[in-house]
Amino acid sequence: MFPQAFDVGLPGWYHVFTFGVLIPFAVVRNYRRMAGKSMPLPDRMRHFRTTTVMLSLFTGLSVLVARAEWIDLFRFDASRLPQGLLAGVVMFAAAIAFMRPRWRRAVEQRRRVVYLFMPDNATERVWWIVVSTLAGIGEEITWRGAQTALLASLTGSFVLGAILCAIQFGIAHYMQGWKSAAIITVFALAFQGVVWVSGSLYVAMLVHVLYDITAGLTYGRLGRELGYTPADVLSAS
Repeated sequence: MFPQAFDVGLPGWYHVFTFGVLIPFAVVRNYRRMAGKSMPLPDRMRHFRTTTVMLSLFTGLSVLVARAEWIDLFRFDASRLPQGLLAGVVMFAAAIAFMRPRWRRAVEQRRRVVYLFMPDNATERVWWIVVSTLAGIGEEITWRGAQTALLASLTGSFVLGAILCAIQFGIAHYMQGWKSAAIITVFALAFQGVVWVSGSLYVAMLVHVLYDITAGLTYGRLGRELGYTPADVLSAS
């Protein structure tokens, strides 16, 4: 799915600046504060609720900007669905195989930020599924949909726009550390590939949702197995 070139208006510039500059800057700043332990980790349930609201607002903003800029976020090409699903299955399997040992290592090392992605009971798991669903749908709309189309038009190149968007997406996840941000940048390019193969955002959304759900539930299981508790976070603060 290659977006058509268009003249970017004020709403588009606002979207590019918000998601390409403001949000990455805020994330990097907060990561440095958290890594230096000057910023305590929030309560996990409060974090889930806050993230739900934030993702909903960001997704709504991207949809409104896309409408203002005539970006078609919801096109669907049924003829390309089989190949898109195949690409999605390959990406999901590869991502899980690559990340499983890294998830375990992060819990073994008692990394502080992991606590925020580690639902520990039934209520937290339900909330995590809600967060994962909103993230999978909303982030694809925001990044692979609106932001990529805007950057591709501004640069005159779909490939360059996709690369810049992937870098911005990785930095926007810098709260997980620079190594994770680099991996997420590669994942963003893979999601963009799934979008291109499938001709729509829908398969990428599905893969993204399933990946996030799997990651959180795996973190939760590993936390219970390896004894990573809130006390570990507090003692490290």
